[in-house]
Amino acid sequence: MAKVIQPPSVFAERGIVITDIGLHANARTTETLDFKVVDQSQLGSELRQRQAQLEVVDKLYGPLHIGSVAVTRSALNALGATTDGQPLNGDNTFFRIPNRFFLSSLQLNASDVETRLKLTRDANDYRLPTLLFELASQRSRSARSLLREVPGTQAEPSRYRNTLERLLNAARNLDSQALVQRSSGWINQAKSQALIPTGLGLQAFGIYSGLRGLQDAIRDKDAYQTLFNGASVAAEVSSIGVEALVTRQATQMIKASQRSLGDFAKTTFAIRLARGSGLIASVLTLPFDIIAAIDSFKAAVGATGREATDHYVSAALSVTSAAMAVTLGVAALAGFTSAGPAGLAAGLILVVGSQIWGAIRQVDEIDDYIQLTVHERLRTGWFAFWTISPDDDIQDRYTLAKATAEQTKRLQANALNLLRGPLKNSTEAIVNGKFTVELQRVTYNTRSWWTGESYQATAMRPRIKDSDDWIDARSGVTAETPGAVIGTAADHKGIQWSIGGGNDTVLGVENKPNVFHYGGGVKALTGGAKDDVFIFEAAPEIVAGNQAPRPSRLMGGAGNDTLILAGGASDSQEPRLGYQVDLATGRVSVITQAPHATANGAYRPTLLESIEHVEILEGGTSVIKGTDGPNIIKSRGNDSIEAGAGDDQISILGGNNREAAGGPGEDVYAIAHKPGHVSITEDGVGHSVIALDWRADLIESWAIEAGNLVLVSCFDSNDWDVRKVTVNNVYGDTAYPRSLQNDKLTFITKDGFHWVPDLPDRIEHGNRLAIEAVMVQQGTPRNPAILNDKSEQSIAHDKDTSYYVSRLIELATLNIKQKSEYSTTLHLDYVHSELTRIEAHYTAHVIQEDESDTVKYGACGLTLYFGNRRVVVNNLASSDERYTARRTATGRRAFSALGLNHTVILITNDGASYRLAVPSPDYGLLLDKKFIDKDPVQWKTQLSLPLTPTKKKYAYLQPLDKTPHYMGNRATCALLTSSAVQTGVEVLIGQGSAYLVHLGPNMTLRLSTPGALASANPRLPQASRWEFDATQLGQVEIKLASNLLQIGGTVIHLPAYEVDDLVDQIRVITAQGVVHAVDSLFERVYVEGLDGRYFAPTVDPDVALPSELSGLSSASLKVFNVALKDGSPGTLSYHLKTRKWTLDTDKSRVITAQDLRKKNLCDHHLKIYRDIAREGLSQHPPLDDGALRSLWEQCAKLLEGLTLSKSLLLAQAISLGPTFSRQLPYMTWMLSPGEALSDPA
Repeated sequence: MAKVIQPPSVFAERGIVITDIGLHANARTTETLDFKVVDQSQLGSELRQRQAQLEVVDKLYGPLHIGSVAVTRSALNALGATTDGQPLNGDNTFFRIPNRFFLSSLQLNASDVETRLKLTRDANDYRLPTLLFELASQRSRSARSLLREVPGTQAEPSRYRNTLERLLNAARNLDSQALVQRSSGWINQAKSQALIPTGLGLQAFGIYSGLRGLQDAIRDKDAYQTLFNGASVAAEVSSIGVEALVTRQATQMIKASQRSLGDFAKTTFAIRLARGSGLIASVLTLPFDIIAAIDSFKAAVGATGREATDHYVSAALSVTSAAMAVTLGVAALAGFTSAGPAGLAAGLILVVGSQIWGAIRQVDEIDDYIQLTVHERLRTGWFAFWTISPDDDIQDRYTLAKATAEQTKRLQANALNLLRGPLKNSTEAIVNGKFTVELQRVTYNTRSWWTGESYQATAMRPRIKDSDDWIDARSGVTAETPGAVIGTAADHKGIQWSIGGGNDTVLGVENKPNVFHYGGGVKALTGGAKDDVFIFEAAPEIVAGNQAPRPSRLMGGAGNDTLILAGGASDSQEPRLGYQVDLATGRVSVITQAPHATANGAYRPTLLESIEHVEILEGGTSVIKGTDGPNIIKSRGNDSIEAGAGDDQISILGGNNREAAGGPGEDVYAIAHKPGHVSITEDGVGHSVIALDWRADLIESWAIEAGNLVLVSCFDSNDWDVRKVTVNNVYGDTAYPRSLQNDKLTFITKDGFHWVPDLPDRIEHGNRLAIEAVMVQQGTPRNPAILNDKSEQSIAHDKDTSYYVSRLIELATLNIKQKSEYSTTLHLDYVHSELTRIEAHYTAHVIQEDESDTVKYGACGLTLYFGNRRVVVNNLASSDERYTARRTATGRRAFSALGLNHTVILITNDGASYRLAVPSPDYGLLLDKKFIDKDPVQWKTQLSLPLTPTKKKYAYLQPLDKTPHYMGNRATCALLTSSAVQTGVEVLIGQGSAYLVHLGPNMTLRLSTPGALASANPRLPQASRWEFDATQLGQVEIKLASNLLQIGGTVIHLPAYEVDDLVDQIRVITAQGVVHAVDSLFERVYVEGLDGRYFAPTVDPDVALPSELSGLSSASLKVFNVALKDGSPGTLSYHLKTRKWTLDTDKSRVITAQDLRKKNLCDHHLKIYRDIAREGLSQHPPLDDGALRSLWEQCAKLLEGLTLSKSLLLAQAISLGPTFSRQLPYMTWMLSPGEALSDPA
């Protein structure tokens, strides 16, 4: 069963990098976090060089601002920081503003972090815990853990390590995005809007306070008393049906730590949350633990407080007894009858030679397995020459010995493959049980090659039989242990026992987990002090006789032990319903339709000692009873479950069940997404969590029926299957009106959303009453990825996917690679009536066989037409090989029906939804040789419209906004890099300054300046100015409609303004520096001027202008970002025909290009500076910060010139020599005019 919460699978944060326009540095204050490696004497030359580089960059750019914390690069280095797996150095930290990729790829050495926490002297200094919280909460969910272990270190993790990692991972999974509006009618939007920000704040503040408390514990070396109790918090939040929860929990936390609250309010996460939801600090409290996995639940905390887990892996291959057949055959001699006497002679020589060699080989092979006497070797060889089988005695001995050797070799090879593969990280040894080989006479049908007649023959074939084992491995498994195959040892690894059948007694390793795979026979298996697993893999055994059969005994010992019943019924056995498992009394028996004792005997029972958990892998109807402690029960049949007292975890993995009663305690249920009905009973005293393995949008309704809570869900694949979940006795079993008696239910859907049914206090009647549910924790909403124009997208086969197709796209292609049970929703920015036609395309091919041939469909798909725009879905269907047609006259067979390879649901922006399908043509078409023998054949067919709507109304979704990028309150630039798939809309937030944005192709952006709105408090004095550099996009068309600015394939969502809002100024710079002004109020785009940073003027008026300039209607254009070198005020313009410059404040002045300089060059324009500076940092010792500042000034001066010929560039480059020749005596770089003038990368 899949995990409840699925984090994003793609880790890509390089899309937007923000840098300065100009050289700036962050201020260093007394609050700056700065320290160095503790033991400087242990630093090698390479580490000293990196530290020197980091110190220089710290002086050049100042400390890094990570949220509310200023931290030096040297301090991060002292924490063992790496970025993208590489240690920090001057090159990978050469920036003032850390980008998102840097933050997500940053990892710290866990031991160094603990050491630094321990060395914190000031009891009120919580800057390091705050830094850890900022780093963790700003990371991508798909990023690796913030803490890393250094390979080869011998230091043992402290007792706080797991707690620290758990807190940081929880902070990483925080999501402060605004509440996603969902269209399901059963959602109580008002209560969800109120509770989601509050719950998120509770989580965040609890995690932050936990980190602070952890520093106190590490520094003071006291027993760590955690500030929050996970179990009680989960119980509290699961009852968030009442609003009073927030005040009660907040009061407790605020009393505990007023300063912690104040510091938390300064963090980036709290500020972002407050912006989006109006969060106030007085309602912040503890976190609600998320249930991350269904298949392997964590066992509940026992009375002793010892935490136990159940992470058993059932993926191991079972080594079971099986009959091994030895194929006997005799090769027919081939003559040379058509070759004459010479040919016959040659043929005879070849035959005799091959027979002699074959006889020698056969005797050698037999001798490899058994010892032959001289007489036996000669006799066997003579028989082999004449193709006569050896004597029966020799053949039997050989067969037994060979089968024994091959089975031993096979068992060892399988064990080694497991130890080196699937079990590499969990198992250190596999022990195979003993076996013997017996000969079994079998009868088979054969044909005489000489006469052609059929007859029955007999042969002796080997049969593997498991033997009895008696192994005492309490002190450990070694190479001397019988049947042992040893892998790599580790303290956490366990032992796997593959003992098969027989009467076996095994005492497992005391201090390691034991996994027993066993079959029939009388067993006495004993586990150790760890968590053991007993896996029964054979059919239940019927023991002949009148007396009760001797039982098997499974003794789990200490730890949380599990019994897995994996065996099914054999063909010879009577039908049976299932198992009866009673963990409390410690007995397992078989339920049959007949009386337990039969004429043939009785099933062997199994007695259990200290086994807490059970899993039944097959279907059937079983009865399972738990203990008064915590149990984990996994059911796949129509089972009855009474878990008993304790905090139980019950997985219902089949379609239907009879009943699942958790009993007293706080129980957790996991329910698979299969058609059928699941019935659950809870007493309402403790809190219950019900995890649903399907998305929230598949839930159709919540209702009260006869006092029971009924949840109904549907499926993407069809309109008729239904999943129904009933929670019984939510209301009292009395006369109406009935009072609510179970308000402690929390549902978690596969996409991570937490729901609490909004139950009325009482019901007046037994009729169906529809209710709503409240979202108490936001999960991962279904967010359609944006398809690019003329791109092809491969559809994943292992998860649900969703895509958005803009009406601006001319062609989008989806390729389905393989058959899948998952679905894809396609959200189209069209109304359903704009679907003008659908074209089905078919392929078919012929497979030639001996007596006939078979025809199959290949990849068949659809093309959807919206006027002249298309959406293509390839390989949507292919031959369904369950259905065939046959033409007896020709013997041709055809797989004539089409089966879907993937479910694709079409959703238009007016709310219509359709399930796409390729109809099957008439089967006679594939049987028609005149048509199909063009193999392969392809054809197309028009489908009739309209399509049949789905019964479920799917919501039309647009791509969600990504986490915003804040451009800052000074002039900055942003470099945008396109990705293969856009997973959302990139958001740029301005703060009233000028911003240069280097566009990438096929990107979708949203602009905003919140401080310019009339409602802003405080309000900015001016709006932002956005300059979009589209010079790298080639020839583009600029369109503006309904606040949607399209620049080629890049789409920018502009703000929608009210009357008193300040309006952002927007310009687009295309090839040759042509500046287009965008007037969003009047929806027009016009040429405003030229941008001197990209405009290359020509002096000679006879030289033809580039096409981008020659087509402009105005001859004289204003030029932006250019000034006179002498500082004269005024605005410059350029006349395209006369090729002359004009200053508006002194129009008579003669101005040449040499008199001008470019302004507002960004870091990407100064690529030459970055290259030289990094070269300088690599020197021993590195250039200091003063030299780097001088270098920046010189490079900026060099590149400010409007006309830089190669000779002039070289001359100015040489002029840099006197400044740096002494400091860079071995510089290997050479200035290249192409590089210096290249556009941003």
